[in-house]
Amino acid sequence: MHTLNHLAIHPVWQMLYRQFKIMMKKILSCFLIIISLVSCEKDVFTGLVESPIPTYGKIFVSSNPGGYKIFIDNKNMGVVSPDTVLYLTEGQHKLNLKHDFYTDTTLTISVSKSDVKTISIDMLKNPRFFATINLSSIPSAAKIYLNDQLINNVATPAVIRNIYPGTFEVKLVKKECRADSINIVIKGGEFTDIQRILEDTSRTVSYRTNNSKISSNVLSKVVVDKFNNKWIGSIDRGLMKFDGNNWTSYDNTGVIEGFRIQDILVDKKGIVWVATIRGLFNYDGITWKNLTNNLPSNNATALEEDSFGNIWIGTPDGLVKYNNNSFQIFTIANTDVPLKSISSISASSNGDVWIGTSNDGFIRYNTGRWTLFNTGMKDQLSGMSNQINDLIADNNGKVLIFHESLPTEGKAGGLSQVNGTFWSFVQLPLLFSLEVSSFYLDDKNNIWMAINGGLIRYNDPSSMKVYDSDTYRFFSNQSSSFCIDLNGDGWLTTSGGGITKIKKSSF
Repeated sequence: MHTLNHLAIHPVWQMLYRQFKIMMKKILSCFLIIISLVSCEKDVFTGLVESPIPTYGKIFVSSNPGGYKIFIDNKNMGVVSPDTVLYLTEGQHKLNLKHDFYTDTTLTISVSKSDVKTISIDMLKNPRFFATINLSSIPSAAKIYLNDQLINNVATPAVIRNIYPGTFEVKLVKKECRADSINIVIKGGEFTDIQRILEDTSRTVSYRTNNSKISSNVLSKVVVDKFNNKWIGSIDRGLMKFDGNNWTSYDNTGVIEGFRIQDILVDKKGIVWVATIRGLFNYDGITWKNLTNNLPSNNATALEEDSFGNIWIGTPDGLVKYNNNSFQIFTIANTDVPLKSISSISASSNGDVWIGTSNDGFIRYNTGRWTLFNTGMKDQLSGMSNQINDLIADNNGKVLIFHESLPTEGKAGGLSQVNGTFWSFVQLPLLFSLEVSSFYLDDKNNIWMAINGGLIRYNDPSSMKVYDSDTYRFFSNQSSSFCIDLNGDGWLTTSGGGITKIKKSSF
């Protein structure tokens, strides 16, 4: 007892006892809280709301014709009919079928869970599926082809109904007219109106970039070789050849330099000579040659072959004679005549060579002798300019020359003629001002003039005939050159209207 009492009153032990009691109370409180949490765990809100598991259905869509894009509620499902669309929620949806050519269709569909709904649509039973074409032509009564299939017993004007939608080539064909065609896309339910003017080919046939494979409409020269190929020069796309069916372009040969063709010659050996703004070239049927280094200038302006087989080449800086791979250059220094700015060359059957210039009139060469013809030397012609566009010698030795008008210098243009030793002015019975681009001599000794406004055939004033651009549909008023092929058909180049074949029956 004495020991217990002593412990009970000792201050240190009293303090430890009180702390022990406090600690036990805390432990007991924590234990009670844990028990409470464990017992109430199922009733505590965790912050997450569980959604009901969705239910889905499917639809299978087929159509006649197939290939429709399938849209559900305006969303492209990435499939085309016939196909199945998966994972559609229960309920109503908007189904759209869309096609590039055919009529669209819209339906409201009901989708059930775990079910496949089948939708089958026959568009051919809907009259709105088909298309209609209204066709007319000038002249009328043209046959109609759809994708090369003739529509029997139908001619323009006509309305063709119940056309299956798609892409079509519509072609109209009429005798003595150039066939015309157009590629169109026709959608179901649409009305398409097509009107075409068919080119009359009873007299002429045109070749332009919009109706043939010719590479340019801006042409400068045409000549014909012994195979009846047409060699055609352009201002902007170089040289072309037309064999009557096929077009060949030489603007990417890697040899011919300069897209501007200024003259073309086919010599007696069949070699094709080409003068461009950047040089001289020839072609023997196998190989192209660049002969520019033999010229006094890189600019070759005119070509001609004389009766002895010499090739004459004009340049701004002199005249060149070619024979057997030899080049002889003539200038004012070795001739005492102004052989510069040469615009044209023509050879007479008697051996004369006539050279036109852009500033100094024209010159005759014969067996080493040079003679200058300048309008200032002739009173009758003193009012005319000395700018020569072209000149030509006929089979009788007569030479026809066209002088370009120079209003700023007070100089008139027009025709003059040298007949033997007599040089005179030529007046033609025309109702318009004459502007000649070039001359051509046919085997009947007719001189043809490519003019502003068309073409003139001339032998003497009483037998002259004019072929005007509007009547003969040359598609450009500015003609540039003319020739006649081995079949007797004429070929006229224009500056802007391509080339036109004039049938020999129209001469």
